[in-house]
Amino acid sequence: MSLSIPLLNKSRASGDRRGAGPQAAANGTDMVTPPKIPANDSLPPATRTVALWAGIFAALVVAVLSLPLVFSGPDQPEAAQPEPVLTPQNAVELCQQLFEEPREYLDDAARRRRWDLRHDACKMAFEANPANADLKAAYARNLPYEKKTEAIAMLREAASQGSAEAYFQLYEHHRSWDRGDLDKVPLVTRAEADQALRKAAELGHPAATSTLAALLGRGTTVRRDPAAARYWAERAVQARSATNGGLLVQLGSLLATSDKPDERARGLDILEKLNAPGHYQYGAKRELALAIRRDDPVRARTLLEEARQPDPGGAIVPLAEMLIAGEGGPSDPKRALSLLKGTRDSWMAKGMLGQLTLEGKLLSRDIQEAVNLIDRASTYDFDARMQVVRLLAEYPETRVNNPKGTLYYAVEAAELDEPGALAALIKLKLSANAQFQDRPGACKLIETAVSRGDQTMAQRLADCRAN
Repeated sequence: MSLSIPLLNKSRASGDRRGAGPQAAANGTDMVTPPKIPANDSLPPATRTVALWAGIFAALVVAVLSLPLVFSGPDQPEAAQPEPVLTPQNAVELCQQLFEEPREYLDDAARRRRWDLRHDACKMAFEANPANADLKAAYARNLPYEKKTEAIAMLREAASQGSAEAYFQLYEHHRSWDRGDLDKVPLVTRAEADQALRKAAELGHPAATSTLAALLGRGTTVRRDPAAARYWAERAVQARSATNGGLLVQLGSLLATSDKPDERARGLDILEKLNAPGHYQYGAKRELALAIRRDDPVRARTLLEEARQPDPGGAIVPLAEMLIAGEGGPSDPKRALSLLKGTRDSWMAKGMLGQLTLEGKLLSRDIQEAVNLIDRASTYDFDARMQVVRLLAEYPETRVNNPKGTLYYAVEAAELDEPGALAALIKLKLSANAQFQDRPGACKLIETAVSRGDQTMAQRLADCRAN
């Protein structure tokens, strides 16, 4: 039955019973006696027949709407589960279970009660067994932000006792609270977060393993390393489950970009299986298209067209590239622009529109607007992030909305020794851009570059020391 039926049924139940017969009223039911159709010899027989059936039909509708509503199948609402009662016997179990996201919807009050119960359960479990490193980590996770210094100390202690969860939570604290502002003293530094994430993955922590694989592929916090990303993606599939489609998409796409023929073949095989008839896995069609684009552009373009509706954020940019270039089919730049502009929430689409605005062929050239759009993509795209740094130095009149964030991630990339990152940051600090000009800071970075063996910076270092 439709979802509007409960409302209709409710209105019937609260209304009068003028259609119910005396026996129905006596029994307390909502049985409805069909209304009598008065005879009228002046009406044609056909009209009387229509009126009779109309009355019967109306009575049946009323009767159906008056029946108790019965749900079945997947739409049947689950009865609200009673909240568990905390006891010393179930404290450990509740502490572990309540970190998982609830399957049912919870309003703010219910979610707050859940958090409070989790805090109390983890506290009781830890106090009963303070030597347990995982319980110590769980209790530390529940401490309020005002006690984060105490929480970090507990996490470091639990990590030293071998708790994978404690290591992962050290990384999570850095990710959530310590990034984006060089003026802020972090409780967990980037270097500590890097090592903690790797250690948690080595200890078999599932979330740490998949996170490490992702970061090794896209950058931030750890240095990019495609070979290591493939290794940890394999481990992530093993740690979670070989049937986890999202992780298999990640693994397949990483393997398919390998320069080793056997790894690439295996990656393509994984992606092909994820695209088998009757099987759907989000992202699999797009990643297969990207993997075969060079060798089979016609099929790649077809796959991207098929993926456009369910996966607009991922499929539209490569599809637009192929439409503009006439790759795998006729060229259609007008449609490409329409697709890009119609995808409002895709950072990838914003980034490509920024590239086209910078290029000035299909769109009017506007450097500031190009920087704005590419900066939107830089939140998730390392290459876009570094391009923004170079553009800000090349066009010093341009600005970004969050200069602290831009500088933080540029410094992070330089610290990680990402290719070209240190040189780009030095150029930015030496530029006339009012948001980033910092000659003393640039000179310190030049010293770092020379110490790393970059002799092209030797003359600049001499100039810094002379001035």
